[in-house]
Amino acid sequence: MARAKQRSEQHLIDQQGEQLLRSKLPRHWVIREYRPDYGLDLTIEVFKPTENSSTALTAYETLGEHFFIQLKSIAAPDVRQLAIFGRGNVEKSPEKLIHADKVADIETYRFQLETSELVTVERMGIAVPVLLVIADLATQRCSFVCLNDYIDKILIPRHEDYRVKQSRTIHVPTHNEIGTDHGLVALRWYAKRPKLLAAFQRFTYQYSELQWAKHEDWRGLAEVFAQKIANYDFWNDTEICGLIKRNAAGLQCFINTGQPGFFKEDTTILEGFDELELRDHLRKLDVFELWRQLSLLPKTYEDVWREWFLPTALGYLTSVPGKI
Repeated sequence: MARAKQRSEQHLIDQQGEQLLRSKLPRHWVIREYRPDYGLDLTIEVFKPTENSSTALTAYETLGEHFFIQLKSIAAPDVRQLAIFGRGNVEKSPEKLIHADKVADIETYRFQLETSELVTVERMGIAVPVLLVIADLATQRCSFVCLNDYIDKILIPRHEDYRVKQSRTIHVPTHNEIGTDHGLVALRWYAKRPKLLAAFQRFTYQYSELQWAKHEDWRGLAEVFAQKIANYDFWNDTEICGLIKRNAAGLQCFINTGQPGFFKEDTTILEGFDELELRDHLRKLDVFELWRQLSLLPKTYEDVWREWFLPTALGYLTSVPGKI
């Protein structure tokens, strides 16, 4: 007798894995299936609670923040220790591990991912993060790694051409766990990436334009620039990054007082100079320092922040639980 269509065990595992992931994410976040599926399974939209005086029920508003998930559900995961060694800046040269500088052993899921899926993510660029999530049904744990950053910071500098093999082993740190406070901070950081990259572009543009106007009405231009960037909603909503908070404080101080307050107006250190001219010069340097620091944020993002939560020495030292 002919058999009807069948449902495989892997289909059941995939269904359980998606249910597990949904149970780990904040219930007010929106999860959408991404169909048809060419390597991207889910898209997540981040919401936050808001006050609503007209009703006792909590309301939630979208932050306009999104990220993709490639979900791999596993009943019997391959978990092993991975040795982490120091290395140089892989944006400047191929990876050279310093085996004499062993930083740690970390526990990771080892998952074989088809190279075609990796190439798809690479072609997307870095603006919208794609997280590989391992749904471990044995431990009821979901762990993640950002594939955009894994490709740029590990695969490309490690291999002459990572594309020559049909698949690559991806190491997903088990401590990158969704459903924990640490994991929530990480997901919110990734979701803000498009906003941050757009803002970084504007910061570098503004700093460059200020340089051209430094002998003209630079203060008027700075005031216009400040108003344009003051309303970004990430200034005081990016708990993982103290540097952004510091710049937010300087920006608000400039708007309120005319000076960001990075430099003290000490006119006694250069005797023989006109005190008024010296004070004006120091105030100008103070304002320009704010935009100089803003323009350096994309450099820090590329050199340091994109390695957060990766299984690298820098990722381990800056973003494991207890270090942020």
